Order: sequence, then C-alpha cells, then structure tokens
Amino acid sequence: MPEPEPKPERSHVKYPFEFDGRWVLRYHIPYTVEHEGKAHRIVATIFAQPSVHGRIQVSDEGGTGAAYDNLTPGDVVEITGDAWRVAEVDYRTRVVLERVTDPDEEGTGAQAGE
Repeated sequence: MPEPEPKPERSHVKYPFEFDGRWVLRYHIPYTVEHEGKAHRIVATIFAQPSVHGRIQVSDEGGTGAAYDNLTPGDVVEITGDAWRVAEVDYRTRVVLERVTDPDEEGTGAQAGE
C-alpha cells in the first residue's frame, strides 16, 4: 500500500478576522495578529464628541506601538506594515477597515509610543 501524501501546511493568516479585504474592529474587543514573530494587539475605541470618531491602538509584546486618533472615514492607518483605510466608524459599535490597494497611499495620524 502506498504511503499517504503529507497534508500541505496551512498558510499563516496574518489577519484572521479579515474578510474580502475588510476588517471589522469591534468596540473595545482586543484583536491579536502575528507579524515577524511578534504578537500585536489592536484595540478600537469610538467617541461621540465633538463628532463620531475612532481611535485604534496597536501595541506589540515589547510595549512599543502606535495610536491613531480622530479617525473618520477616508483616513489611512498602518497596522503591522499594511495600510488600511477607515471605511466606517459606528459609535460604540465598530470601526470598519478596508485594505489599501494603492501602494502610494500613506498612513496618517499615528502617534508612536502610546
């Protein structure tokens, strides 16, 4: 009887919560993604005043990271080296990100070390 073929290894999914190029960050739910051997934690917060806007905090195991403040639809952020555009900000519910496909697009609003 022939030896069974080995199963191919599953490819690593960098953003396990991404679906069709969109990633819904739920209000105050921490997400963890692996990048370059480190775990990164991502948390979204949404505020109502003076108008609805979001904040995304990204930190790694070493305590370094960035915070993106005053996010509204159209803003671009960088998470583990990838650019994401804010598509929606729903008060106390979610921040919806979509992948930026234009490599010339840059992140905005990052404050390192927070």
